[in-house]
Formats: sequence, structure tokens, C-alpha cells
Amino acid sequence: MAYIRYFVAGIIILFLHMIIVPLIAIEKVPPDLMLILIVYIALKNGQIAGSIAGFVSGLLIDFFVDFTPGISALAKTISGFVAGYFYNETKIEINTETIRFPGIVLLCSLINNLIYFSPEILAQEFGEFEILKTILARALYTTILSLIPLFTISKRMRMV
Repeated sequence: MAYIRYFVAGIIILFLHMIIVPLIAIEKVPPDLMLILIVYIALKNGQIAGSIAGFVSGLLIDFFVDFTPGISALAKTISGFVAGYFYNETKIEINTETIRFPGIVLLCSLINNLIYFSPEILAQEFGEFEILKTILARALYTTILSLIPLFTISKRMRMV
């Protein structure tokens, strides 16, 4: 049942990614909303679920948004796998409902962006400032937006 909710959430985020994300991009730096969902799935269900969620969402993004075959799928699969390292059955609430969540999103976003933009970096299509702008700014923007589900989902924040 939970996987059906994740799939529906992924489809909704995919539509948001196609329609709203270009509108909220700052200096042509868009956030990665799908990565927030991938990290959440990995923290709730482990490395395998995070990797599968990363691969499926990456393929959907490659097909519907980027039209670059496979690079998003690779980057998001590895990011979901890395996020799964933080999975622990006894610490699910701590990892998903505290300030640890944005920290894990930041780490996974840096890894995702580094892998995603590595062909352009290796081809030297980016200047040094553009590399920092695209990798770090996108990671920070995604991390800031990951605070929204943290504050809306967290049971502890509802009690305060």
C-alpha cells in the first residue's frame, strides 16, 4: 500500500517538475523535488527501495523532462542507494522527522548533481563558477525545499 502512495506521489512530483519547477527556478537553477521523495523512500524503506525509486523516477525524468538517456536514472539510483545507508529501523522517525532529513538531502543532492553534470564538467563546457552554481546552488535549493515536508509531516512539529 505504501508503494502505491509513493508511486502516486512520484507522478504528482513529476508533473510539478514539468510545470512548476521552471517557474520557481532562481537564476536558471531549479530544485530537484524528485530527489526529496527518493531520499524519503530510502530512509523509510532502505537501500533497495531507494535505489529502485531513484531508477524509476530517473527514467521518468529522462523521458518526460530532460530527454537525456540514462543520466538522471544513474544519478538518482546512486543517490537513493547512498540515502539508504542512513536507513535504520529504529531511527526512521529521527531521520525523516528531524533536521537530519535536510542534511541527508543535501548530501544526496550533491552526489546527484555531481554525477548528473559530470559529462558537462568532463567536456569542460562549464566554467569554475558555473560548476559551483549548478552543483552547489541546486543542492542548497533542494535542501531548503526539503524543509517543507519536514515541517508538514513531522509529528513532533504538530505537537509544538
